[in-house]
Amino acid sequence: MNTDHKPTVIIQAAGKNSRFFPLNTETHKGFISVLGAPIVLRTLKDLEHHGFTKVVMVVSKKDIDGKGLSGVLPEYNLNLDISWVLQPTSEGSGHALLLAKDQVDDYAVVVSPYYGNAGQLAQSLWKTRNKQESECVLMGTQVDNPSLYGMFEFATDDPNRVLGIVEKPTENAPSNYKINSIYLLSKGFFDHLANAPIGEYSLETALTTYAREHYISWIENTEKLPSLKFAWNLFDMMQHFFKSSTTTISPEAVIAETAIIDDSSGPVIIETGARVGDYAKIVGPCFLGKKSFVGEYCFVRGGCSIETGATVGANTEVVRSIILERASVHFGYIADSILGQGVKVGAGLITANKRFDRKNVETMLKGKMIEMPNNAHGVIVGAHTHIGISTRTMPGILIGAQNKIIPGSIIYKNTSHEE
Repeated sequence: MNTDHKPTVIIQAAGKNSRFFPLNTETHKGFISVLGAPIVLRTLKDLEHHGFTKVVMVVSKKDIDGKGLSGVLPEYNLNLDISWVLQPTSEGSGHALLLAKDQVDDYAVVVSPYYGNAGQLAQSLWKTRNKQESECVLMGTQVDNPSLYGMFEFATDDPNRVLGIVEKPTENAPSNYKINSIYLLSKGFFDHLANAPIGEYSLETALTTYAREHYISWIENTEKLPSLKFAWNLFDMMQHFFKSSTTTISPEAVIAETAIIDDSSGPVIIETGARVGDYAKIVGPCFLGKKSFVGEYCFVRGGCSIETGATVGANTEVVRSIILERASVHFGYIADSILGQGVKVGAGLITANKRFDRKNVETMLKGKMIEMPNNAHGVIVGAHTHIGISTRTMPGILIGAQNKIIPGSIIYKNTSHEE
């Protein structure tokens, strides 16, 4: 076998993404644009940089046939052979892989769309396979709470060999290493997976049964892999992207002479066609996308991403927030919040972002109260929702897509069914 020939890369980006409510309706969570580009673009560029050439995107209906990501990705002119496979219904990762089976030659690397260092990780897996001549190579991270994850079981006589995956052990965990969601799999494993029952953990079950007769090795990952489990994880993603950014202001941006651009605390990126009005103040880290608008007397600070075509109208303060494409807001206070694609906000929206007792903010998701990562969370609004004038939202509120919020509302609880 020619070990110089890189394996196919399968990017799994289908499913309902129900835990990503309310930002789960327009496109897959890994395809949302942050700092002016789909998150997956960083993944694809890193794969390209490390010499991977063949990519299979397994997607749902909202990202195929010119819709969603499939409609915008060609404009980035990647030197990759990308094919698209539809997973019509959400039936788990094992089912998604089987849909891509015919696109695989000998081996495939399976990766999430939001791993910006996917090429580096895939290269490490491929080198390990060639060195150890194993059928599959997995990646693991040491954790303190095995009951939350799928945990490796290792061979007692060979610490490099994986014998199986034990899902969320409540006691007597076989190890303290969890499996990461990036794998190198042989074509033989795909044939084995085809005979396994379809279910939520069909991939892990098939790996366990396959390991009984085939050599599966693993490597340790000591870096924190990015997570997009919940919509508010976009804040971490944004801050991560800012760390590798520098101040860049397009000569084709229109910035009023009285506007203040302050990059002393982080980069300020202003793209082509962006406009900044008189007496506005932009404090980095901050991103203003193509054809975005920040009006007179606005204050945008603390880490913000104003995406393509978004509008921040006059007299608005935006703090540590993300305003997605074509969303608009004016005359208000937007803190630690996300406004989805095409959201329209009337004058006077005030987002509360902290509890009186300053404890971590909680929200209701999928019927359970979820504690958010810190004590500052505003509102997250799904795509194409309209919010009337003089609306107030309490901390941690989630508003579903295509809602209508009547003027003068005070939102104390999440609205709309989760999709």
